[in-house]
Amino acid sequence: MKGLPFRLEIIEADTKWIVSCSSECGEAMIRTPAPYSESELQAALAKVENSLTKSYSKILTRGSTSTERPVREFGERLADTLLRDEILIQFDRCRNLAKAQRKPLRILLRTNGTHVDHIPWEYLVDPSRDDYLALRIPLVRYLRIMNPVPPLPLTLPLRVLGISARPSDLPALEEGRERERIAQVLQRPSSDNVEVHWLSGDRWQDLAKELRSGSWHVLHFVCHGGFDEDRNSGYIHLSGDDGAARPLHANDFERLIADSGNLRLIVLNACESAVSRSEEAFRSTAANLVHAGVPAVVAMQYEITDEAALIFSSAFYEHIADGRPVDRAVTLAREEVKMRLGSLEWATPVLLLASDETQIFDPKPQERQPPGSLRLLAEVGSCSHVALGPSNLLAAACANGVVRIFDGTDGRPVSQCMPVQREEPLRVAWSPWRRHVASRHLDGTVIVWDLQTEVPVRVIGAGGHDDGLAFSANGRWLALTVGDHVHVYDVRGARVRDLPVRPPEEAGPGRPGQPGNLGPIAFAPGDRHVVVACGDGLVRQLDVQGRLVMTWPHPQPVLSLAFTDDLLATGCLDGRVRLWSWEGQLLRRTDHGRPATQLAFSAGVRALAVADDEGVVAIRDLDTWKATIAARLASRPVGLAFLEGGTGLVTGTREGVVESWSLTG
Repeated sequence: MKGLPFRLEIIEADTKWIVSCSSECGEAMIRTPAPYSESELQAALAKVENSLTKSYSKILTRGSTSTERPVREFGERLADTLLRDEILIQFDRCRNLAKAQRKPLRILLRTNGTHVDHIPWEYLVDPSRDDYLALRIPLVRYLRIMNPVPPLPLTLPLRVLGISARPSDLPALEEGRERERIAQVLQRPSSDNVEVHWLSGDRWQDLAKELRSGSWHVLHFVCHGGFDEDRNSGYIHLSGDDGAARPLHANDFERLIADSGNLRLIVLNACESAVSRSEEAFRSTAANLVHAGVPAVVAMQYEITDEAALIFSSAFYEHIADGRPVDRAVTLAREEVKMRLGSLEWATPVLLLASDETQIFDPKPQERQPPGSLRLLAEVGSCSHVALGPSNLLAAACANGVVRIFDGTDGRPVSQCMPVQREEPLRVAWSPWRRHVASRHLDGTVIVWDLQTEVPVRVIGAGGHDDGLAFSANGRWLALTVGDHVHVYDVRGARVRDLPVRPPEEAGPGRPGQPGNLGPIAFAPGDRHVVVACGDGLVRQLDVQGRLVMTWPHPQPVLSLAFTDDLLATGCLDGRVRLWSWEGQLLRRTDHGRPATQLAFSAGVRALAVADDEGVVAIRDLDTWKATIAARLASRPVGLAFLEGGTGLVTGTREGVVESWSLTG
């Protein structure tokens, strides 16, 4: 449900604060004396931090009134300064409106000033409820970034990448227990909604490689952090090659996450990670990440114990995976810490948002499948094609310009190929050897990649905006469509054939349309002929001289092809799938339905997998022609293949969700 925002801004002006608010109920502004002088504020903040430390001390009783009193007095004094006069009137109106409309209220806080930027506003007390506002109403730091990232359609589980930095020259965090305890809680099998993977290394290179080869929704850091006075920038500590601490400053962090299209949330479990110490809020590590395009960042304004961290994190991620807005998830996780520990650490996490959009994920419900029938292999971001190659390797043509290679059995990243020009790849094609894959890009470039070195071995300036691309079975030839021609290249990248597609009169007079707008292309068995789908509805088989060998007529253009040594399958725009012999005889066809954009024959059994443009995947028995629904995808399919060894069916969607479906569950 869309919430009701109450925007509150505090600007520091010498010894006064300018406080303004805006909401659906109206606007207001007041000028008020600052509640503390500079020296008084430093003393008050020291008392707050001391009370926070005492609240989780094993020596004192948690929840002690005397321990909490300085914090409560601090929060009340802030409230007396901010929530008064017209501001309080507008706040009460907004709260009543939210209640009447059954909408969640949230406070979006912006600060501007050396001192106000450092105040722990989460301890602000609600004057009418005698309780902390942040435990009742989401209170977030609002940076108001232009063009914020939209919510990510999320297929569960929520994928969290954890990084625990252990530099040899820094003290172990909480005696080395924090990472293990958080990992324990988050990796318990109590919920299928959250999947956590902890990075084995803690160097910049380790993190960069994982971000470039995987698809993560959340980054969770357990590390030391701080603020560099000379650079006026926040940082976190990773490890260098020698094992010693290596600071990762905010601007370095920005570059690191630049290509992580599915990343929507970063949790910085590092002391001082939310601190700015500058009038420019974007200087802090957390704010810099928001500025770089991350919709939400949770950072710690004080050191946090491992016990509070694990309670907060586990509750927070569960609420996110349940589809709750990020601000509500933080508030509920705060309450969990408050009720279970009784300490003041519930206010240590700070939520920073790029905009007033708090629904950073949009979980999509899935149809229930039999146990073990579905496995998420990877989420690679928006992509145009996913193809299966030798040894069950998968290649994905991603919209961010990257060709990602991963294992089709377990989703393990294998390689990542990034063209210099980063033009979007439209299609990928596998050589018979697992080392080489070709990609065709939006600018007409075709690249053949060496997956061992992740660099091109051939670059072909084919031109055109077509996406037809196919290797021969022996790997010696690469065919592609350019306009109404088929070009064939050898292993050196030299064009050895230019095959014009013949006019429709060649197959019989009176056929509508032209052969242009060529569709899917493939080498026929034996590699001596090329098969290409044409815009006039004919599928043509051409020999090496461009002579027409065979045609398969259709009433409309063909969208997909698949073949075996004795069968050819076609998916037509008219909504029918047809099964042909290589001699041109129509053997079977389906009734009219939705157009099939993906087809795949099984090597193990006589079966044909069909995926239509609405994401329904069916498997047809070639002997009986009966169909069984195997899967229902969340979006348009861009890849379909049977894994080698009969281990399942792999599907890929336009949103980059790659899944493996068991055929025996």
